[in-house]
Amino acid sequence: MRENEVEKQFVEAVRAAGGQALKFTSQSMNGVPDRLVLLLGGKCAFVELKAPGKQMRILQRKRRLQLEALGFPVFCVDRPEQILPAIHALLRWKPGEPIPQGIGAKIPEMPEVTLPQGNTQSEELETRAQDAGEEVMPK
Repeated sequence: MRENEVEKQFVEAVRAAGGQALKFTSQSMNGVPDRLVLLLGGKCAFVELKAPGKQMRILQRKRRLQLEALGFPVFCVDRPEQILPAIHALLRWKPGEPIPQGIGAKIPEMPEVTLPQGNTQSEELETRAQDAGEEVMPK
């Protein structure tokens, strides 16, 4: 099954629940989730859709942490059977409450990266990584 098939089923299921799953892109920030989910009652969440078995890239995981720090749920859905549990969790969730966990595909933790100190080549690599939007996470 391809990602676009999972995405199509997800959009239809959100619509059936009375909400909208808008395609979400940002010209100024890479790695944002695929869909902005808007539900009755002012509920807003983000969903990254993947083909079965595929995982979020490191930059996508970073964006997830940033969005969740602002109080927005972020789910990853990679199989049709994860769609309804994700929608039901969002329908039950109230903004300000803890974000539902364990919904959808498992999202790996962010890896810790350490760079050698005092090496100009390492500093240049870090600068290039930051310029590409891949912020280096120190220990």
